[in-house]
Amino acid sequence: MRARLVALSIATSIFSLTPALAIEPNAPERLISVDQAAGISARQMLESGSGVAARADKSDREALVAFYAARESRPLWIDGDHLSLKAQAAIAEIKKAEDWGLDPTEFTLPQTVDQTGSDSEKRDRLAEAEMALSLAVLKYARHARGGRIMDPAGDLSSYLDRKPQLKDPAAVLEEITAASEADAYLRGLHPQHPQFAKLRAALLKMRGGGAEAEEEKIVRLPSEGPLLSVGKRHPDVALLRQRLEVPPPTGDGEEPPTELFDKDVEDAVVAFQREAGISADGVVGSGTRAALNGDTPAEITEAAIIANMEQWRWMPEDLGRFYVTVNLPEYTIRVVRDGDVIHSERVIIGEIAKQTPIFSDEMETVVFHPFWGVPNSIKVNEILPSLARGGNAMSRHNLRLQYNGRDVDPNSVDWSQADIRRFHVYQPPGGGNVLGQVKFLFPNHHQVYMHDTPTKNLFNSTQRTFSHGCMRIRDPLKLAGFILAEDNGWDEAKVQSIVRGGPQNNHVSLEKKTPVHMTYFTVVANDDGSVHAFKDIYGHEKRIKLALAGKFDQIARHRDHLAPVTYDRAKYAGMKKSYEPVTDIFKAVFGGF
Repeated sequence: MRARLVALSIATSIFSLTPALAIEPNAPERLISVDQAAGISARQMLESGSGVAARADKSDREALVAFYAARESRPLWIDGDHLSLKAQAAIAEIKKAEDWGLDPTEFTLPQTVDQTGSDSEKRDRLAEAEMALSLAVLKYARHARGGRIMDPAGDLSSYLDRKPQLKDPAAVLEEITAASEADAYLRGLHPQHPQFAKLRAALLKMRGGGAEAEEEKIVRLPSEGPLLSVGKRHPDVALLRQRLEVPPPTGDGEEPPTELFDKDVEDAVVAFQREAGISADGVVGSGTRAALNGDTPAEITEAAIIANMEQWRWMPEDLGRFYVTVNLPEYTIRVVRDGDVIHSERVIIGEIAKQTPIFSDEMETVVFHPFWGVPNSIKVNEILPSLARGGNAMSRHNLRLQYNGRDVDPNSVDWSQADIRRFHVYQPPGGGNVLGQVKFLFPNHHQVYMHDTPTKNLFNSTQRTFSHGCMRIRDPLKLAGFILAEDNGWDEAKVQSIVRGGPQNNHVSLEKKTPVHMTYFTVVANDDGSVHAFKDIYGHEKRIKLALAGKFDQIARHRDHLAPVTYDRAKYAGMKKSYEPVTDIFKAVFGGF
C-alpha cells in the first residue's frame, strides 16, 4: 500500500505550491496516489518553467498546463511508481527519430525512474519523467510536421512560400491520450504521401539498417557491360527481360531468343527511364543499369534526401483527387488523377534572378486568346529604359499604353517625369503575343501563372530557366484539354473550336477549382526503390540543409521578390534620347516571359 500511496503531509506540501488546489485547514486526512502526486508536481514545474520545462517551447508548456488542469493533474505516462507501457512505447518510437529524417538528440527523454530515496524524491523524479516525455512528444509532433524550419519564406527565401503543417499541441495531447498505441500515433504524424515513404525507404537503404530498409528482391544486371539497344544480342538482355517483366518473343517452334533486345524490350526500357527521370532513349548504359539495380547515385547524400523529406512536411496533407503539379528542378508539369499521372510535359521556368516561386493554390480560369498585362517589374526595369531613350520598342512589339482607360501615345509622355507604374501597359492577342493562345490562372500574391509561348525552340534546352517567373507550357492546349475535360466535360474538339474561332480574352471559369502545386524536389524516389537527383538550380536544397544543421547564419537569402517595385526618377531625368532600338532588353522580355 505504501508503494501506491503518499501521506497527507506530502500532498499538503504539493498543494501549497498550487493555490487553486489548496485544501481546507480542517479537511479530513486523505491519501493520494504517487502518480497523482507526481502529476501535480509536474504541473507546478510547468507553470514555474523549471527543470526541463525551462527549455521548452512556450506554446507546448501552455498547452500542457491546460491539459493537466483539465484532467485534475492525473499523469499521462505514469502508472503507479513507474513509466507505463504506453510511455515506453512512445519513448521507443521517439528514439527512432533518425529513421524518419529527424535528429534524435533534439528530444530529452526520461530514463527508467530510480526507486531509491524518500517518497518526495521519487515523486519529483516521476514528475520530471512525466513532464519530459510530454514535452518530447509535442516537440516530436512539431518536427514530424516540418516545424524545424518554422518560416521557410522568412528564414530561407521569399520564393519558398510554404508553411509547416503543424498540429495544435492541445490536439496532439488529446489524440495521443485517446490512442491505444502511442508509437503508431507518433508514426502517423509524418506525411502520408507515397513519395515521402519512398524517400524514407531510400534513406534507410542508404544507411543499410533495419528491417524496414529491406526491399523486395529484384533481378540485377551487372553494373558494367556493353550498351544494349535494339537488335543487340547479349546475356544481359535476358536479365533485362526478367527485370522489366518483358516476356520472350514468340518463335517458330524454336527456343525463344531471350537474349535479343527487340522493340518490346525497348518500349519497356523507355517507360522505365521516363519513370526514373533519366533520358528516355531506350538504350541501356551505365546510368540506366544503376537505376535498374536501384543503386543510389554517389551525388545523392543523406542530407539531400532529408532536405526533400522536409519539404514534404510542408506540403498540404491532401493534394486533391485531381491536381496539377510542376516540379521546378525537373522542368516538368504533371496532371494527376486518383494518384496516377495522366499527362506530363516540359515547362520553362523563371531565371535564376527571377525565380518561379514554390507554393500551392487553386486554378480558377483558363483564358483563350489572352491579353498580356505587363507587370510593374517589367515596366520599370525593362520597358521604361527604352521609353526614356525614345525607342520604338513598344510599337515594334505591339505593346499598348493606357492611362485611366484611355489610349496614350508613349511618345507623348515625358518619361523623365511620369510614373510608368500608373500606366496600363498591355499586349493584345495575336501571333506575337508572349502568352500565346492560352493561359491558366490561379490567382496568387506572386502574380505568376502558366501560359503558352511562341518561342517553342527553348523547350529543347536542358536547363530551361528563361522566364520572368511564370511557367511556359510546351503543349498548353493538351493541358487545357485535360483540365476542361475533368471539370467542364469538354472534349478535344471543343477546345480546338474555341482556339480556332473563339473570342479574344475568352475566360472559361472552372466549375470546381483545380489544386496547383509548385514544388522543388531535387531528389525523387521511384517505385522500384531507385532514386534520381536533379540540379539544385535555385539553391533551395542547400538552404534547407544549412537550416536543418542549425546554420541559419550561412544561408544566402534572396531579396524579397514581393516587395513593391520602386524606381529612381532622377535616373531617367537626364537620359538622352537616342531613338535607337533597345533590342537586348526586349529580347529578355519577349524571349523569356
